[in-house]
Amino acid sequence: MHLINYSHGITIEASDGQTLLDASIESRLPHHHQCGGQARCTTCRVRILDGLSQVSARTPLEEQVAAARGWDDFTRLACQTRIYGNVVARRLLQSPQDVVVLDLDELGTSSGAEERELDVAVLFCDIRNFTSQTERSLPYDVVYFLNGHFAAAAEVVLNNNGFIDKYIGDGLLAVFGIRGEAPAVACRNAVRAAIGMQDAATRLSPIFERDLNISLRIGIGVHFGPAILGRIGHPGKRQITVIGNTVNIASRIERMTKQFNAPILLSDTVVAHLPSTLRLGASNRQQLQGASEATLLHPCDGFTSPDPVHLVQSSFHRIAPRLIAFGERFYAVLFEANPELRPLFKNDLAVQQRMLVSMLSSLVKGLNRIADIKGGVQALGQRHCRYGANANHYNKVATALLLTMAEFLGDEFSLDIRAAWIAVFGTIADLMIEGAQTGEAVPAA
Repeated sequence: MHLINYSHGITIEASDGQTLLDASIESRLPHHHQCGGQARCTTCRVRILDGLSQVSARTPLEEQVAAARGWDDFTRLACQTRIYGNVVARRLLQSPQDVVVLDLDELGTSSGAEERELDVAVLFCDIRNFTSQTERSLPYDVVYFLNGHFAAAAEVVLNNNGFIDKYIGDGLLAVFGIRGEAPAVACRNAVRAAIGMQDAATRLSPIFERDLNISLRIGIGVHFGPAILGRIGHPGKRQITVIGNTVNIASRIERMTKQFNAPILLSDTVVAHLPSTLRLGASNRQQLQGASEATLLHPCDGFTSPDPVHLVQSSFHRIAPRLIAFGERFYAVLFEANPELRPLFKNDLAVQQRMLVSMLSSLVKGLNRIADIKGGVQALGQRHCRYGANANHYNKVATALLLTMAEFLGDEFSLDIRAAWIAVFGTIADLMIEGAQTGEAVPAA
């Protein structure tokens, strides 16, 4: 056995010739692998900090990826890298934002271009009356308040394929569509994020009012149009950012939210890509500073029909502070109704609960990218099959999941939310069953 020391303080064992990804999974260490370990994505990438001579040479598949991305010798795909001695490594992707940032970095390297023009949805969020509310607050209280708000708001952005461009005082600038998504997809993700950010602010505001005497009310403006994506700043410290009139207009639209008493304002370019799908208030044409023509603005308070992704995300965020307790209760409900399933779970149940929580979090983040995570979900189904799970067990798991959700959400567990979870779980279960049934085509990750 060989030792793999991850730079964040975790050490695991690997058998001779085992892939680094397999070793992580066997040790129940969360490790991104959206394609299921087939070298069709780079989300399992690592950096070998020490012991490069103790790992296998690149496979032909990895060579293609490395050449296209412009990687150095130390950046490797964990799914293709086999261990033959002790190594020190660092997982490069810890969050959805990491995936976006590294993809953008490598896209510039591979194409030789320092900037690109894209059509994107730009979201600008700002806190209402922030200066007047905080002028008598202690500095540390203001930092605590902002970090709490930004953590919740950023999570919603990341879960909807957004890129957090920057924080500007009490404002946040996010961009959707930088991976080449269709305009309708980018706009829907931006609107879904805006609604989710307002939901998060509604949940947090009573806590901040009670503890800090600060009210959290935000205004959000969203605009769609062309922007330049590039690296800006001193040559020694440049950051990826978007610039252009689309960004300026999104900021101007956000400023109008207070005048119209509208938490969310959308430009006509956003609404045009989502016909008949949004609940809109009375529109208003305004001449915005810096715009050559008047802009038609639409207040928005949601979708005309239930959006399953939003419902799953919002309900998951409500139970997020109690995820460990949720995992414990889920297994209690599952085993109480189905005692025959208990022998399938041979690992320490506390470890299994943490894996469940990690899996649910990853799935919620990947709902907008089912095509991207398909391979990883299929590989998960294949592993479950090896543990003894079969297709009949998924309905029992779904029932336990819904019962636990109902218990934790109480009256908030509406019929629409129930239907959304059933639809999402059905999609995931189908992929896992497909992976189990086509094991030869989906190598174990």
